[in-house]
Amino acid sequence: MRVIEARASYKPSARFTTWLYTIAHNRLVDHWRRGGLSLVSLDDHDAPSSMPDPAHHAEAREALARFAGALERLPPAQREVFLLHEEAGLTVPEIAAATASNEEAAKSRLRYAMAKLKAALDDG
Repeated sequence: MRVIEARASYKPSARFTTWLYTIAHNRLVDHWRRGGLSLVSLDDHDAPSSMPDPAHHAEAREALARFAGALERLPPAQREVFLLHEEAGLTVPEIAAATASNEEAAKSRLRYAMAKLKAALDDG
């Protein structure tokens, strides 16, 4: 529905997916403001069970827990840019357009997020 309502704001000079992610981004921000962010439990039964070595499995779960904790501790703007880059596959210019920021800010937030996440994993 939001796409149909916002159709007049689409500019053919921009990529359609960037415009679509902007709408999705705004809806997500509205959702967070209304109800807060809830994280997925690491104890879900969907974890890969194909690892035969219990020590390796425990180490992988520990690394995943460190990463999830580090991701949760990122400032919201850095977490958002990181997830748009890694999960949605957006480029820095597309992230800047979707978050209504400039490219330098998006690039900086992504760089800081990556550095913080790498440091958290290296510390473990």
